[in-house]
Amino acid sequence: MRSLTLWKLVAIGLALNLCACGAIEAQRQAEEAKKQEFTKRVDTAHVWVTTGEPPAGKPYTKLGELKYTEPFTPDAIDASKMQDRLKSMALEKYPDTVDAVIKEDSQVSPDGSTVTVSAEAIQYETSTDRNALHHMNEGLVASPSGN
Repeated sequence: MRSLTLWKLVAIGLALNLCACGAIEAQRQAEEAKKQEFTKRVDTAHVWVTTGEPPAGKPYTKLGELKYTEPFTPDAIDASKMQDRLKSMALEKYPDTVDAVIKEDSQVSPDGSTVTVSAEAIQYETSTDRNALHHMNEGLVASPSGN
């Protein structure tokens, strides 16, 4: 009888232990998802889009061309939507390197049926901003005493 009670306690202990492991793993996965979402937001905020050139005296490397064509609609010629799409394209094509999208240009076809948007993705030669932004939450202290 006593050994039966002991085995029940051991079984309950093991079940609780497995539940705790599952909860810890779920928490780790949630933290990783938050970190990935934060990185995506930082990357999107970091990349800027302009119709002009990059600042004078700031050396850069051209990563490549970005271009898309879509049917003419009010959304197709909305400047903020064009910028958002160019940012998305740049981050998808050059995820760890793009700093800016320059020379943004949009052209409506002669018959008015399509809009073509083009630009260049670039990376600055001294691109420390992205790394700093990715690691800005590391080592933060929640209180002045370090607790």
